[in-house]
Amino acid sequence: VPSPTKPLVTSENFKTIFNWQYPPMSETPRFTVEIKPYNLGTYKNVSTCVNISAHFCDVSREISHPLDSYWLRVKALLGSQQSEYVESKEFILQRHGKF
Repeated sequence: VPSPTKPLVTSENFKTIFNWQYPPMSETPRFTVEIKPYNLGTYKNVSTCVNISAHFCDVSREISHPLDSYWLRVKALLGSQQSEYVESKEFILQRHGKF
């Protein structure tokens, strides 16, 4: 199963979206997104973005501290197989968000 590509976090007026690209497949892939807040140090599922078919995930509610670093990652699932995770660059709302 190919991994998603071009993981990107964008934020405008506190609406923070994580999106990625995926090649067209004969069956519809599903995606699971995880987030790693700097202070937690480990990844956890984004509950609203488990087994989704969209190529994006609204993570606004996960970003609670504008000065903290966050990383996001996504994997693809096709049937019983899954891809490796692909990780975003570090995201800091105050530095990378637009207001």
